[in-house]
Parts: sequence; structure tokens; C-alpha cells
Amino acid sequence: MRTEPSDVPPVAIVGMGCRLPGIESVDELWDVLEAQTDTVTPVPTDRFDVGDRYDSTPMTRGRTVSRHGGFLVDPFGFDAAFFGISPVEARAMDPQQRLLLHVVWEALESAGIRPSRLAGSRGGVFVGQATAEYAETDPRPQDPDVRGLVGSRLRAVTAGRVSYALDLRGPSVVLDTACSSSLVAVHAARQSLLTGESDLCIAAGVNVILSPHDAVAYSQGDMLSPGGRIKFGDARADGFVRSEGVGAVVLKRLDDALRDGDPVHAVLLGSATTNDGAASGLLLHPSVEGQAAMVREACRSAGIEPSELDYVEAHGTGTRVGDGVELQALAEAVGPGRGADRPLLTGSVKTNIGHTEATAGMAGLIKAVLMLRHGVVPASLHLDEAHPLLAQDDFPVRVVTRQQPLQPAGARALLGVSSFGLSGTNAQLVVGAHVPEPAPGIPHPATEDGPCLLVLSARTSGSLRRLARKYADYLGPSGPGRQHRIAGICAAAVTRRDAHPHRLWVVGHDHASLSRRLYALAAGETIADGGTGEAGLSGDKRLVFTFSGQGSQWAGMTRSLYRSSPAFRTALDACDRAVSKELGWSVLERLASDAGFPEDVSIVQPVLWAVQVALAAAWRERGLTPDLCIGHSMGEVAAAHVFGALSLGDAAAVICRRSRLMQRGAGRGAMLVVELPAARARQYTAAYEGAVCVAAENSPTTTVLAGDPVALARLRAELEERDVLCRSVKVNVASHSPQMDSLRDDLLQELAGLSPVPGASGMISTVHGCEVKGPELTAAYWVDNLRRPVQFADTVREVGCAAESVFLEISPHPVLVAPMNDTLGGDQGDQGDHGDVAVASLHAGQDEPTELARAAGRIFALGGRVDWRRWYGGDPRHVPSLPTYAWDVAQFRRASADSVATHGTAVPRVRQFDLASWSGTAEGRDGAAHHTGAPVPPVVYLAAMLETAQEADRAAAFELRDVKLGDAPVPLEEAGGTTLRVTLDGHGAEAGAARTVTAQAALQGVPDPVFCAWGRVVGADADDAEPLASEALDAALAGCGEYLGAQDLQGLAQRHGRDSQEPFRAVEHLWRRDGAAVARVRLPRPLSRADWEAGLQPLLAARPGAVSGDDGFAYVPVSIDSVRFFAELEPEFWSLIDVRTEGGGASLRADVLLIAPDRRVLARFSGIHLRRLARPSSRAGRPLAHVPALVSALTGQCAASVAGLAKKVTGPFGGGLLTGLLRSVVLPPADRDRDRERDLEREPAAARTAAPAPSVKEVAALPPGPGSAAEALLEHSAALLGMAASDIDERRSLRELGLDSLMASQLRQRLRRSLGFEVTAGRLLGAESIASLAKSLAPHGASPRFGQMRGQES
Repeated sequence: MRTEPSDVPPVAIVGMGCRLPGIESVDELWDVLEAQTDTVTPVPTDRFDVGDRYDSTPMTRGRTVSRHGGFLVDPFGFDAAFFGISPVEARAMDPQQRLLLHVVWEALESAGIRPSRLAGSRGGVFVGQATAEYAETDPRPQDPDVRGLVGSRLRAVTAGRVSYALDLRGPSVVLDTACSSSLVAVHAARQSLLTGESDLCIAAGVNVILSPHDAVAYSQGDMLSPGGRIKFGDARADGFVRSEGVGAVVLKRLDDALRDGDPVHAVLLGSATTNDGAASGLLLHPSVEGQAAMVREACRSAGIEPSELDYVEAHGTGTRVGDGVELQALAEAVGPGRGADRPLLTGSVKTNIGHTEATAGMAGLIKAVLMLRHGVVPASLHLDEAHPLLAQDDFPVRVVTRQQPLQPAGARALLGVSSFGLSGTNAQLVVGAHVPEPAPGIPHPATEDGPCLLVLSARTSGSLRRLARKYADYLGPSGPGRQHRIAGICAAAVTRRDAHPHRLWVVGHDHASLSRRLYALAAGETIADGGTGEAGLSGDKRLVFTFSGQGSQWAGMTRSLYRSSPAFRTALDACDRAVSKELGWSVLERLASDAGFPEDVSIVQPVLWAVQVALAAAWRERGLTPDLCIGHSMGEVAAAHVFGALSLGDAAAVICRRSRLMQRGAGRGAMLVVELPAARARQYTAAYEGAVCVAAENSPTTTVLAGDPVALARLRAELEERDVLCRSVKVNVASHSPQMDSLRDDLLQELAGLSPVPGASGMISTVHGCEVKGPELTAAYWVDNLRRPVQFADTVREVGCAAESVFLEISPHPVLVAPMNDTLGGDQGDQGDHGDVAVASLHAGQDEPTELARAAGRIFALGGRVDWRRWYGGDPRHVPSLPTYAWDVAQFRRASADSVATHGTAVPRVRQFDLASWSGTAEGRDGAAHHTGAPVPPVVYLAAMLETAQEADRAAAFELRDVKLGDAPVPLEEAGGTTLRVTLDGHGAEAGAARTVTAQAALQGVPDPVFCAWGRVVGADADDAEPLASEALDAALAGCGEYLGAQDLQGLAQRHGRDSQEPFRAVEHLWRRDGAAVARVRLPRPLSRADWEAGLQPLLAARPGAVSGDDGFAYVPVSIDSVRFFAELEPEFWSLIDVRTEGGGASLRADVLLIAPDRRVLARFSGIHLRRLARPSSRAGRPLAHVPALVSALTGQCAASVAGLAKKVTGPFGGGLLTGLLRSVVLPPADRDRDRERDLEREPAAARTAAPAPSVKEVAALPPGPGSAAEALLEHSAALLGMAASDIDERRSLRELGLDSLMASQLRQRLRRSLGFEVTAGRLLGAESIASLAKSLAPHGASPRFGQMRGQES
């Protein structure tokens, strides 16, 4: 029984996304339609060699008549890590599945729906898919596996991928009705919504062409256009063009969409699917009767007459038979009742992009929605001679050949979308414009007239930078964001997007200022009105309101905030009344006075208390609510009120009576901040016999002293003579000192009437260092608060270590931010760019509303929770045109079976070099080769890899990408007997595709080669040869203000344990700052290939903290994003270095540009990734921190004598991991054994190992294997996931990295075999971080393989 149309609610199209030929977004599709262009091209060589299958004679057996098609820009690029998919799995996945995940996410962003909120919901996924050609490219079809089966052969998994990624619990179905598949999917999704089966549906279509098979088949049916153009409605139409496409729409019931504030792009009024049955008399022949019935049924479903349609997006394939049938069917369906002066307009998007097959209906639907949005009917292309039906004067259908306005006949435009399948299954949709109900005036948010805060986030730092550029373009002079209110854009960008770990904030007052600042941040600049941070992976962090003590006051504070914040104004007025009742004077008058702010404690403290209480109210008004409160000295009074334990009246009584009594001692005391640990400060104060004491322990390096002013002055002079930094506190009494003892009885009496109650959140006492519930905040507590020292550092440390937290100082100017960052900056994992964990609310002299916006941005960047709906005043509406996510794509494509079969004779190109003579490492210039153990510079391998590619094609230019470096460097002293073997993969050479290249070293006496490097060689733009870099050099010199001369370089080298001549032997001049360096390099002649590494030497000086001191970590290079040599090396050149910390310091990423004196670029190294090694143990001491692993593996000669360094630096400090690493990988056995003997003399017996670690030859001869339980976990996991161990983010769980149940079982087995104990697959698949898992495995010790080998040595 059919449902009457009047009973069927409309369905809203709330989001759209697509990838179509030459088109990366919905907006780009409209650009193509509006420009009346097509995107059909010759078949790219990365799909297949069409020349092998082409023949211009139609219907030639085994050949295709078409050389053309519509192809996606990047069908193999995928951000696997974003979706928690391992590289191994991603490579096995059909590109249709991978692209669909991207497109669906973008469609949800278009809808303003946060994907995380869909988890566990009744969301349906309906995907139209007709082909799975990726399965046909399997190079091992005779050896199938489950991953390949699920990844590409079983089409049912395509919908399941989406459901799994979003955790949708509704129906998940793949439909195959050939070319009508995606529109049938929309129909099924609509039905699922109308029946209540789903509350949200994603309908999609996918099609990627990887094989000529179907093109040959269609050619046999004379269905393809030899000229590569679809000519719908043209008398000379000769067939269609095969094309690729992925498209998706997000559907909700209209009432639900309006309730949720979703954008309604269009309304799906009706839909129908039918089949021609036997009406055509031929299975593959379309039926006029069947198609006409389909149109009528869809209109009936929509509750309209076919004659009311204003436009129909035709299937429009341009075939000789198909066009006539479709035009006749439209005429029969819509002609009756239609005026002769209003023919039905029609056209086909296929004339622009080709026939996207299973995605064809989705492409037509998206075009129809865009027509409704823009009110324009684009032209249908390639119609020069009208079809005989169209040529009839009274024919009721007209193909639009010129762009024209969409003019609805009724109250709203009504459009049809048609799609037909080869099997006779047809689908029709009726889409209408959404006419919203008149809405009451919505007040603009409070932020509309003030500073606007825009926050963005991404999963990686690279994606974040690209996203910032997208938003900068969007807000720029010609960007689409200019038509929207800036406050609306900022609100939608945060409330309608999921938050990711890497975060960015920027503050501005208009589109232009935000755009400029976004460009600056994307370029890596530091600006006052913006910044970046890493929020970590643990979700929202605790927000800790930290109320400072005295010293933050300044004349004019809070005036602009009082005017702009209603909550601040209300709270301050209430505090003013409470203080006036206690003391008889007005806080408001004191704040409004232009006179200098008094220092009397009886005035300062009540005013500061009132400001803190009001500032907390202002933050709550903006959506920042504390999870915990702590206070420093007098700040505990405001904390106790905000915490909920003291009423406003009681809190006012405490601060006013406390400060009034303190005034008795005014002038008899003083306080001083000194840059000393508390224990050291007590040693100094001991000599003053109680006249001076420690009043507060602010941080591990900062202590507050209090006492007699004269004694304090003498102590200050003594400390300053010893270069101890001292700073006076703006106070005239010595609180937290014996001087306060005389106030005890009076204060107890004054505060006897307090009535504290249990607090609403949490508070940690800096008096006792423990949590307080509230009732204990009696008079006795406040006496201790005044007299006892403030245990601030310990409290902050305990709070920060108990749970990841962000600390917000509640004061008019920061006095505690630096101490808190000093206390916790290195203990809470990943924080902002500088390891900060604390944020200031306000700064003296700055615009206060702007300061609050900056602070909120910093809190978000650090991972703090902000209720953005409160910040932006209500429930912000979505802005559909916002930029979509910036994917961090990698290429995933396996070698195809067809390629192997076709190019089976294309053997790899192998080139062998005598390593020493070819690279120039045998000369021993400057004594480099005389340093036993220094490794061959890996830049030698890179040069060999590129020269091998160049030898294969002398006319082309090449670039090396995705380089992975080996773990075992080849010692220089062994280069003379070593052959370097470079292998260039033969597959893809004919097509010009990327080719893999591997460098291996064959050492004498070692049976297996040592892996040196791997990468991909790609063709580079020949026009980019030897670019100029004048501006880059000038900018770098301007930005690096710290000059290091020869003596400075010698000192820097010595601080890193190097010989005095190393590692800057070739550096004439060097300018630096943290994160960057510019060096002038001069090389002795003759030049060699190994000399390229001299340009990488300044990395040591550019590392943040390299000059000021060591951070206790060493770094090793593991990969390089890209390398290109533009010209021959010259004896003099400039080296420009940029170094960035990532992952909270867990890794570094560097870029190096080598520039000739005439400003030509000689070489470029982009994205040098360096991984941090484990921090040396406290037992081993600091010297291990100076081991220069930053460049030791990347630049061999720059590494100086690693052998000598091991002897000088690591020898005395035990047999730790790093010591073993340096010796086992670099030192020859004789030197290693001599060092080991000396170590044994120094080591306690318990620390000794049974035998020395294996040499590089011994390591090379072994199959890859980890050396400890933790390493075993990393290495085995990396192997199964298909990624380098250095790329594993140990903060994540294995499941987040893509470990599935099959991999978990394999990993369990490998760990059991290599370590001898069991880790369950359930635990491996759990939420536990890899770091935690590795830590728990650490007690299980070394791998049996290495242990067994050591035993054999002994």
C-alpha cells in the first residue's frame, strides 16, 4: 500500500562533497559549469597504457575506440592516519573506498555536522558502486589474502568503511544498478529516513577507472565516443566518455535539520526507482515507456504534476539510441498540461565531465542543487546540430545551450534528476528549493563588535598549516568568506568542526586582519595575535583557575572589560558593595581613579580580590568553567569563593579584615623574588637568623623571600653580586613570615563568624598541599594562609601530574604564568610551541577584550575546554562555504598485475659504485676519515640514488621523495672495501610514474647487504631548474641576529662533546636564532660528492636551545620528505636552515636550502625528520645529553669522531642504550672492546652486561630484530602496519594507528616468539597507548635473539 504524498515529509540535503574529473570540490564543479568547459582528457599513463588497447576503427576486437576519459586529480592520495588506517591496509584498499572517506567527511563539514557526534547513532550509509577494478590490479592474484579480499574485491565493504569510520549503527549497503547506482542509493537513503530506520543518511557513488577492460567492452557495443566528447541532444552524438567520480550527500528529515540548525541546500521532495522490464524488448535497450513512468512516479511521490518541473538534469549520455529515448520519454511525461511557451529545460553534466558511471546520478544531483543555490541554469555543451526531436517546433523539451537564469513557474524551483542503468533500473529524484519560514530577528553575539577569535585544528602540523592557508584565502579580498559576517565564520569554524590535536588560533577585528595573520602563521611566523599548539590525544584537559597573590595590579586595569562584559560588570558591582560594607570605600572608585595605584596592602588586596572574582565571572560568561581552583596567598580567598565554599560576603570579610590587620605592619616588612630553588634560598637566609625567611616556593627555580627590609636589602646585594636575579614585590608588609604571628589572635576573632560550605568543583590548598572540601576553610585556615609559606610549586606539580591540565591565571597581569610553566613545562607531554601549560588572562596596558580572546585561543591550543556556544552567544548557524579539511595525503598504490604482465621485461636498473672512490670519502681531508667510527654521510646515498635515475633518463629532471634512512651507518674506515648498490625499480618507467630506488652497502665479510636508504624518484619540473633565492637569503639573514664566530663555534662544538675543529670545519660565518641558522660555507678543493654534507652542518647550531644549553635529548634522522640537486656543488655557498619541534619535542623537522653566491639554489632538502632518543637516566647524568645524534647519522663528517666521542662522553657513564647504540653501530670491534674494558673498570658489578654489543657487521648479518621488549613492540608493530618505527606516535594506541584484529593476532605471535611471553590480542587492540604498553613490557628485557648472540660472543 502506497503512502499518500501529502503524508510524506520532505528530506533535506544538508551536505555535499565530491571528487570529479579535474574537480576537487563542489565549488570547483560550479566553476566548471559556469565557465562552460569540460574536463575530459587523454587517459593518464598512471591508469593504463591506452595505446596498447587503442584502435581508431570502431568495434575492433580487443581494442577501444576512445583515447579519452574524465579522470580525478589524485586518485591514489589518501590520509590514512586520519582515519586510523595503517599503510599496509591503505595500500590494499580500493581507491574508491579511500576517496569516499575523504568526500564523506567533507560532506559532513559542508553540513556543519561534527562527525564525532554521530558515533553510535542510527546513521545509514548507501553507496552506489558498480566496479572494483583495483582488485584486478593485484600483482599476486594466485596468492589471495583476507586484507586484499576486504580491501578491494568485496564491494560490500565500501559502505562498511564509512560506517566503521564514523561508528554509524544504521543500515550500510552497497547498491549496484550500473550507471543508476548512486541515484538508487539516494532513493534508498530517503526511504530509510522516512521509515524511521535512520536519523541521518549518507548517500554516495564511487567510480575509479584502473583498467581498459570495460572501455574495450563498451567499444564492442559502439557506445564510446571516438572524439572524447559527450554531445547530449546533438544529431551527431556518437557515444559517451568513461569518467571517474566520487560524490556524497548528507540527508536528514527536514524538521530535524531545521531543529539542529543545519544548512538546507535543497529539499528532496520525491524519488522513485523503476525498471523497464520487457518494455524495450531488449535488455540493454532503454525504454521510453519505462522512463516516462519513472518520471511520473517520482512526481507523484513529491506531490506535484510532471508539468510543474522547471528543469530535469538528464542522464544524457550522448549515445545514438539513448538520447532519443530519453528526450521522447521526457516529452511524454512532462508535456501534458504544459504551456507551449514554457518548454521543459534540460541538460547534462556529462557534457562537462564525462560519464562517471555509478556516480553519474550523484553528479547530476549535486549540479541540480548548485543550480538552486545560484539560481542559474548552466549550458549543456557540444550541441551544434539539434537532435531531430528537438528540432520539432512543438517539442516540449529544450536543451539549454546558453547559460540562463533559473526562473521557477511556481513558488519555488522544482528540478528533476534522472539516472538510468544498463540493466533497465531507472531512478528519478524531484528536488526543490528550500523556502525558509520567516525567522525572528536573531541578536548578534557579543563578539560581533569586538575582537573575533578564529580557531582551527588538524590531525598533523602540516595539515594545520595548509588549513590556515585555505582559511586565509577564504577570508582574503576575493575569497567567498567576504560575504559572511566574520563572527559567524569564527563561530561556525569551531562549533561545526571536530577538534584535532594540532591547533591554531588567531584574533582580528575583520576579514583582512584575520587573513593576514593566518598567512603569517601558515608561514611559520610568530605573531602577537595568533599561535599554535598541540593539545595532545587525551581529550579535553582540566581547566585550573589559578588566582595570584599581590603584585599584578596596575593603574587603569579592567576599565575596558567593565564596559564590554556584562558578567564582569555585575560581579564587580557586587564585590564593590561587599567591600564598601566592610571598609567604607569603593572598589569602583579606586579602579576609575587616574592617580597612581596605591601600594597599601589594605587597599591593593581587596581591589585585586574583587577583580579576580569578577574576572572569573567574565570567563564563565564566555564558556570557561574551572574544574579546579588554586590560589597563591591572598588569591586563595577568591579561589574559595569561585570554588563555592565561601559566600561573597564571607570572602569579602576574609580579604578585607586580613588586609586591614596586615596594615599594622606596613613599612616594617618587604618581599623579594629571587631566581633560586627554595633549598638554596634557605641556605642564604640561614645567616640572617630569622630576619628573612622563605615565604613562597613559586617554582623549582624561583622563591619569594620575606622579612625585615634592611636585612632583605643586604641579602639582595649579596645575591646580585653572585649574578642571582632579584625582583622586589610591590608590597610593604612581610606576609608568610614571623612578622604575621602578632596578628594571629585578632584574625581568629575577626573571622570567627565564617560559614564555609562544601564547594561545587574542586580546590587544592597551597597552604597544606592537599585537596580541601570547603567546610575546613574556617578562621584557623586563613590564619595559616597568612603565616605559613606558600607551597605553590609543589601544588602545581601535583595538580599537573595528577591529570593533564591547563592553568589559567586569574589576575589583571601575569605573575604566576612563568613559574607554572617552569614547574610543569616538561612534565605534561605535548603542549604549545614552547611547552607552556599556563595562560594569562590579561596583560597590563593591553585591550582587555582582545586579551581575553587571545587567552581563550591559547587555552584551546593547549587542549583546554571552552564552551564555544557560550563564547559566541547562543547556537551559531552554520556557514556552508567554510573551507574543508586539508588532508595530509600519501600515495598508496600497489604494482598492478597488468603492469607486471605488460612490462615484465622491464627489469630494475642496478648501478654499483666503489663507495670510497666515487663519494670522495677516501681522501681524508681535514682529518675526517682519520676519526675512527665516523659514518659515511647519507647524503652520498642520496646523490647516488638521484644519479642512477638521471642515468636512466638524461633528458629529465628528478627529485627524491619519501626517503627512509637506514639504522646502521657504514663506518668511513670501511668505505674502501664497500660496494654501494643502487637499485631503481623498473615498473612505471614507461609511464613516467614514480619509481622506487634503494641503496644498499655490501661490506667485505658481511653476507647480507646493509640497508642505507630507500625513496621514490619522481620527475621534477624542468622549468624549476636552478631557481633564485635572493629573498629567502635576505629574509633568513634578517631573522637570525645572533652571530657565532670561530671561537663561539668551537665552544658550541665542545659543549656537544666534539673535537675543537668539528663539526664546523667548513663554516666561515654563522648567524642563528632558535629554530634557524644561516651559514657561509667554504670548502677546500677538490670537491667531492661527500662535501654536500657540509651544508647540513649548521643543523647543530639551529636546533632550539643549542646555544643556551642542552635539553637532555639526542636526535637521530630517520627520513626526508624530498631532496633535489639543482646544480653542481660549488666551493663557496650559503646554507639556510629551518628547524621546528613537533610532537612536543618528540621529533624535529628541518629544511635546508643551499644557495650559490649568485643566489642560485644548488640543493634543497625538505622535511628532514629527526626522532628524539630516550632521555638519559639521572644516574647517567647530563653528559649523555650532549651526544650529537642530531646530525651524526645524517652528516657523517659533521658528526666528527663518533668513536672518539663515545670514548670521551659516554664511556664514564655506564653501559646504557645510547652508549651501546653508538658502539654497536659505529665502532669497529677492536675499539669497541677496548672501550668496554675501560667501562667495566668504572661500572658497578650490577650494571655490567655479559658481553659487548654486536658490531655493525654482526648487526647487518642478522635479520631485522629489536633489542629490547619495548623496541620489539615498536619494530614488530611497524612491520605489520607498514610504516617506519620512527613514524609511530607512541601517545596513540595501536588501534588508532590501524591495527586490526588480524594484525593483533600476528603481533601477539611475533611478541611471543621473540620475547617469550604473551600479550593478548585484546590488550593490543585496546585503548592503552603504545608508550604505556611499551613501559609495561620493559621489565621483560632484551630480545632472545640479541641475548643469544651476546652469549655466543662470550
